[in-house]
Amino acid sequence: MSRVTFEQGAKLRRVNKNLDNPAKALKQIGVMMVAESQASFKEQRFGRKAWRERSPINVFGIISDFAQGRRKPPARRFERRPALRDTGRLANSIAFAVKGKVVEVGTTVPYASLHNFGGVSKSEKITLTVQQRIGKWLAKQSEDLQERLGWLLGDHARDQQLEMRVPKRQFVGVTTKTRKEIRKTIGVRIMEVGR
Repeated sequence: MSRVTFEQGAKLRRVNKNLDNPAKALKQIGVMMVAESQASFKEQRFGRKAWRERSPINVFGIISDFAQGRRKPPARRFERRPALRDTGRLANSIAFAVKGKVVEVGTTVPYASLHNFGGVSKSEKITLTVQQRIGKWLAKQSEDLQERLGWLLGDHARDQQLEMRVPKRQFVGVTTKTRKEIRKTIGVRIMEVGR
């Protein structure tokens, strides 16, 4: 026969209370998952899955730069790494919300889903103004770059939107590390009987 002392009974009631209201544990899990998601942008991987490099020339980015009135594209348009690092908006937008007995981690940035899961993307329209800006900049570049991007100046490209398949570069989800940390967090929070 086992006996439960008054003190042990009170501890059990507090454990049950923590099980009924997991908000503290869910907040800690949310913070941990956001940190892991944001770290993926620096590490260029999510869990064990490394992200694919960018194209050697980010044509979509270059079109966007000139569509926004820039005089030249930034150097990062010609760098393969880091992927998904342009303005920092996506990485900085990741947040969590506790809703009842669930924690949701994600972002409201419109293009987040495309990059997290992969899919088809369209460039901005290649207007005559965009072509003129590209042409003016391209005239001062190397012959190699002129050959590689000169097609953007042709009549066939005008008023077109390019399409490309964006590779999956997951940054939100549950990794093996996350699962281990969640088990640990839940165990610690449930056993916080003295609080």
